Amino acid sequence: MPQSTREILRRIKGIKSTQQITRAMEMVAAVKLNRVRTLAENSRPYVNRLGTLMRIIRSSEMAVAVDHPVFSTKEGSRLLLIVITSDRGLCGTFNINMINSVLQFLEEQKGKQVSIIAVGKKGYDTLVRRGYAIEQFFPVPWGSTLASDLRTINTLLTEGFNAQKIDGVHLYYTQFINVLRHVPTHVKLLPLSPLSEEEKKHLIKGEIDFIMEPSFQELALSLIPQYIETQIYHCLIESVTSEQAARMVSMRNATDNADEMIKNLTLTFNKARQASITRELIDIIGGVEAMKG
Repeated sequence: MPQSTREILRRIKGIKSTQQITRAMEMVAAVKLNRVRTLAENSRPYVNRLGTLMRIIRSSEMAVAVDHPVFSTKEGSRLLLIVITSDRGLCGTFNINMINSVLQFLEEQKGKQVSIIAVGKKGYDTLVRRGYAIEQFFPVPWGSTLASDLRTINTLLTEGFNAQKIDGVHLYYTQFINVLRHVPTHVKLLPLSPLSEEEKKHLIKGEIDFIMEPSFQELALSLIPQYIETQIYHCLIESVTSEQAARMVSMRNATDNADEMIKNLTLTFNKARQASITRELIDIIGGVEAMKG
């Protein structure tokens, strides 16, 4: 508790300066959120349909005849994990929740060889601090670097998978539900997972003979790079949307807390000033009484 009105005023001034920063950061995050939220919501139907199409192809009897690791029926012990976090903090529990989910996954995969590609400095720093080796690090790609970084990541995992240096590719990102809810989400990219019997009933309505041109193998293998790049792009957009939403809410809460602190300190300042005035009046009255005596 400050002992003088001058110290209280100094604290109020400092909090007001911080409040201006948090309010500005909230506004910037809100503008960025509106921009990327549209991208995330518009890309979902396409990504979901493409994922469903790939799983239908994977469940086809023709996939069994194609000797390719993408259509493998089981996953080996050499895994590649892609982790998407943020480059900056001040976004509440956004990064903490993601890191906790990743650490739980790594704990479950003990005994397996897991290589990590970190997208985002916060995840990279935390995993390195905890002793995990990072095979490749990328700052969160955006703008001019987005396309080139996505192609690089896609090339890394597809070449490693096709050469059978890795047996499975997993991805962790934060799914945007709404402004207040963002869920750490796990996606198994490769090998492709077949449809369950229940999904087959709803999606392909029983037995269907597909006519594919030029051939099943050429079609499936040409779709795989597009599917992977699209999935990574969508997960990145979802993660950036969640980050901006978390930062906006966090900065709004910080601004509101600063308001509350300023109100409390103003009340304390008024009480201290009133006490000071009262003491001075008592001293004056005491001096007058002493002169009369």
